[in-house]
Amino acid sequence: MGQEKRMILAIALSIAVLLGYQYFFTPPPPPAPVGKDNAAPVAPAPAGAPQPAAQPGLPAQATVAAGGMAAVTAAPERTIEVRTPLYTASISTAGGGISSFLLKEYTDVSGAAGKPLDIVGSKTIQPLPLSLYTEENRPPFPAPMVFRSDAPAVVELKGEETRSVLLSWETADGVRVAREYVFHGGKYEFEVRLRTSNGSSAPLLVRPGIELSQMFLGELAGDSYTFHGLAVRTSKGAIERYDLGDIAKGKVGKAPVKWGSADSKYFTWIAIPEKEWSVGKAAPLGDKGALLAVVDNAATLLPGDTVSGNVKVFAGPKQSDLLAAAGNGLAELIDYGWFAFLAKPLVFLMKASNRVTGNYGIDIILLTILIKILFFPLTQKSMASMRKMQELAPVLNKLKEKYKEDAQRLNQETMNLYKTYKINPLSGCLPMLAQIPVFIALYKGLLVTIELRHAPFFLWINDLSAPEYLWDIHVAGFTLPIRLLPLLMGISMFIQQKMTPSASMDPMQQKMMLLMPVIFTFMFWGFPAGLVVYWLVNNILSIGQQWLYNRQADAAKAAKA
Repeated sequence: MGQEKRMILAIALSIAVLLGYQYFFTPPPPPAPVGKDNAAPVAPAPAGAPQPAAQPGLPAQATVAAGGMAAVTAAPERTIEVRTPLYTASISTAGGGISSFLLKEYTDVSGAAGKPLDIVGSKTIQPLPLSLYTEENRPPFPAPMVFRSDAPAVVELKGEETRSVLLSWETADGVRVAREYVFHGGKYEFEVRLRTSNGSSAPLLVRPGIELSQMFLGELAGDSYTFHGLAVRTSKGAIERYDLGDIAKGKVGKAPVKWGSADSKYFTWIAIPEKEWSVGKAAPLGDKGALLAVVDNAATLLPGDTVSGNVKVFAGPKQSDLLAAAGNGLAELIDYGWFAFLAKPLVFLMKASNRVTGNYGIDIILLTILIKILFFPLTQKSMASMRKMQELAPVLNKLKEKYKEDAQRLNQETMNLYKTYKINPLSGCLPMLAQIPVFIALYKGLLVTIELRHAPFFLWINDLSAPEYLWDIHVAGFTLPIRLLPLLMGISMFIQQKMTPSASMDPMQQKMMLLMPVIFTFMFWGFPAGLVVYWLVNNILSIGQQWLYNRQADAAKAAKA
């Protein structure tokens, strides 16, 4: 196989890798909802000998009262708004969950028209995120439980302040449930404390836990190239991700976990119990949402017993430094893909550069230049090899004509020719192959780095994390967005192809090479602007390097003549 064929194979391989990568990482269409009740049943048990208080895993020894429970007095549903410098959280007393969580530093759209982004995906989601898990409680608790609270309608915190909101619910015979939110003004982390006391005369079966629910709509749906769904950190420390298809198929095991998350591209809800709890339930919510219940062991509360549990919650942006500061391996929730070992340092360098430039578009350009410098020797060697191949093209053509009926002899003579002129046929495509992991790593890094979200570059490029937008044209009922960067990228790639020595290629190979800019332009049309900037600048630098090499080679050849 000639060197040019290997180059074509390398390019085809890179396209296959990119398309395959997108295919395998593209979440499948959301599944149809399944039934609500898939929680592990807790069997009632006969009355028996006295038991210690709040013993986990003893449902079989409990005497379960028949019928449900009701509050001693009906409380009106109300909303308590907690305002911090970072977010405004709305707590609903119906279920005790969060009905709205507005991030003050992140807007729903870029520019001045943007409003604080709500990371509760739907106003109608039920149960609300962080609602109390009650499915396995016996006697059954009402759903939703409407709590009482003495908190004012608005609780405001400054940066260093810590304040709590207490919710309580009580039956006429003395069963009391308390939930306490503890907020910290300068953090996206807060605590949810659970406490259930049995003041009645009958045993009570409870399983402490909270429910993470999310509707992946709009911003939270991300794009087809990134993950959204449920994620858990297992006892062994591994992070397992389940998209909506996996959840519908029941692939989420009811195993012990260190934490669970309703996760999307840039924003996440994470519940971190104080000790290992388990997945009590994982189910789809409609065709766009999911529910994850993180629960403690079941406990039988005899009269006078109490059970409690604490859960730390992170709700907010997936900034690597914030997640790392929260501990528990939360930073690993940012999915950099297969080449994370390359993507992480590239993103680190880009962020470090931004402290100086203040413009992520410029940072991407600087990063591209750095990568180009690192690959410079390899690229230079490739150009030298291709130049030699071009010079030997007449000789190779004569060999092809001479041994056109004897392929084995042609290969042997071709290899002898390479050996004589010290040409490595692989050196031409090696730089391109070596850049594929770097490209995929940078591609993934640019996709999941929240700092690029709504980050402007210049002029009309106001969001490096999204495809560039100039204007639309309407053709035959279809709307086609017009984008300049992919067009410039395709043109630059065409120029680069024309400058690359191709004399030893046959006409068909040359036509195929010229098709590559068209294919890449089409492929990059829907890519984030930041990635197109990288590829465009890389092409421009390659053109410059090729021009310099050709000039030096021509000068050296003229000097020898």
